This record gives sequence, structure tokens and C-alpha cells, in this order.
Amino acid sequence: MSNNKLHAIGIMSGTSLDGIDVSYVSSDGKSRFTHNCSSLFKFRESTRKSLHTLVNNFTKNKHSISNIIDCENLVSEDYVNAIRKFIKSKNIKKVDLIALHGQTIFHSSKNKSSIQLCNSSYIAEKTNNIIVTDFRQKDLLNGGEGAPLVPIFHKLLINKLKLKKPCSFINIGGISNISILDNRGKLTAYDIGPGMCLLDQFVFFKKKQPFDNNGIYSSRGKINNNILRQLQNDKFFKKKPPKSLDRNYFSLNKVLKINFYDACATLSAFTAYAIINDLKKIENQKIIISGGGTKNKFILNLIKENLGNRVISIDEIYGDAKFIESQAFAYLGIRRIKNLPISLPGTTGVKSPITGGKIT
Repeated sequence: MSNNKLHAIGIMSGTSLDGIDVSYVSSDGKSRFTHNCSSLFKFRESTRKSLHTLVNNFTKNKHSISNIIDCENLVSEDYVNAIRKFIKSKNIKKVDLIALHGQTIFHSSKNKSSIQLCNSSYIAEKTNNIIVTDFRQKDLLNGGEGAPLVPIFHKLLINKLKLKKPCSFINIGGISNISILDNRGKLTAYDIGPGMCLLDQFVFFKKKQPFDNNGIYSSRGKINNNILRQLQNDKFFKKKPPKSLDRNYFSLNKVLKINFYDACATLSAFTAYAIINDLKKIENQKIIISGGGTKNKFILNLIKENLGNRVISIDEIYGDAKFIESQAFAYLGIRRIKNLPISLPGTTGVKSPITGGKIT
């Protein structure tokens, strides 16, 4: 069992709520890995609106159980539709499992709680497949932060792409996280700061658009250094890893009164400098940047200006940055089926390496 390849579909819908990323991979759960294909499927408008409302109500403690269940049903229906369309459009013949991260609506390592919406029994029944979900809970119960979970996949990619170590992998999703692989092959990882969650939230609040396309709004503004310094003074940045963040940890209050474009530039700079300041302290041969945030040219340029030519976008060497996480969860799903660890003391702070994920 341990060396044979399994064929898995991995599904990720990030905190930016821009849709459902679906990837089809083959792997032995160790060093052998092939990415076959990926696609993005949009949420229905009704699902997206309900999710937005729910996530925003969570910050104000206004959510109800029935809201959560309604939302979970909408999301699960969209997942099933995406899976069916994907299998049909890509003419996929063999699926051993479907690994589904679910839609995060709340994460707090302090309260040992991480809520991902996904009705795994419903999805298993509708797709007639083995479903692996709930990747964070076991980690939290074993003293871990429950995040980040993708570093073990970053390590696989660094080795597969034969990149010079020490090498850092930055994923800019809703939250930004970092994976560092040193000369000896030791892996450490943690959440580094806000990714796109603040800018996305702000643009949605002001313009009813899901994100700042290519960073165009940010590029038009001027960074407000005074507000930027206040944001950077948060105690999270002084905390030693392992550490993780909920997307609702930071607030938009400080930028609500200033010019729209300046606010976008300031929030983008906050994301970029959280990454820059940490990377300046780490010895690196190469810095790989992936995730939806790579599409924001303003952020990417700031990072490249400050860290020089060590910075490469994953698109340049591997493939679309957008689908790294859906591939990663397919890989984690295979590791779960084979009972291989997905969390390590150096990545989430668990006491010893453990697997995770619930099989339905």
C-alpha cells in the first residue's frame, strides 16, 4: 500500500471567497507526485452572499446555528456541482479519494477551535467517493496551532523543483504563511501576517467587488506610513512561532476614514511588509511566492524591490500559483489514507508528528 500511487481530487475554497479550486493529482504520499489538471469554479451568488454575511457576523458575534447550517448546505451543494463538472470536463476515470478542506469561517488556536463548512456525508453520498475532511481538529487537540498545514507540500515542491536551500515558500492566501526548509532539510512554518483578507474585505465593503484586481486600486494610492506603523505594532508580530491567525484578527477601522486608493495601498503594504520584515531575518537562497496574492502586482513589486532577485513567483517555475493549495490538500488526503503525518512540531507546534483528517 505504502508505495503505490493514489489518484486524488483536492478542493480548496479560500477566505477570499472567489470560488472553488479543484485539482487532480497522483502521488504515493511521499516524494512521488504528479499534478494532472486543475480548474476554478465560481460559487453561486447566493452562496457567496451568505458566506460574506456569516463571516462578517462572526466578528460581531451575531451568527446563529441555523445561519451556519444554511451556509454549510449551500457550500456543500456548490462543492458537489464543482466535483461533477470537473470530473466530466477533464474526462477523469479514476478517483481514489476526494480531499476537501471546507470553507473556513472561524479559526482560533487559543480556543482550540477551527470551523470549516463542509457536509462530508452529503458529499460522499452524492459523489459516491471516499471524502477526507476536517484536517485541523486533530492537530489542535494535540497541542498544535491547527495551521499552517501546507508546509509539508511546500517541502515536496522545493525538493521536486531542486531549489537551493535554505529556501522559503510564502503562500499569500487570506492569511500569509511561510515554510522554511533549511540546509539540513528541517522544516519550520507559521502564519506570518494578513494575506489578502483585509484588502478583499475593504474593497468588498467600499465597492462591492471581491478583490482589488491585479492591485490596480492599490497602485493608484499612496501608502499612509503613520497608519502602517500602527498596524505593524500589533503584538502578533512580536510573538515567537509556532503561531496562527484568524482572518478576522485585524480590523479595518484605521483605514476607513482615509482616501479609498490610499487605504488600498496601505493595506497592501501591510501585507507586503509583514512578509518582507520576516524574510530579512532569515537566511535564504530562494524565496518562492505563491497563492492568490501573487496576482496583486503592487504587493509583488514591493516584495521584489525589498528582497531582490531571490524572489520568484511560483508561476515562473511550476504552474499556476492559484492551485497550489488544492494540490496540497489532495496530497494531504493521500497521506491521511496512508496514515502518514501531516503536522509536525516545527510547522504547527504539535508535540510529535501526527496525521489528521476525518475519513467519510
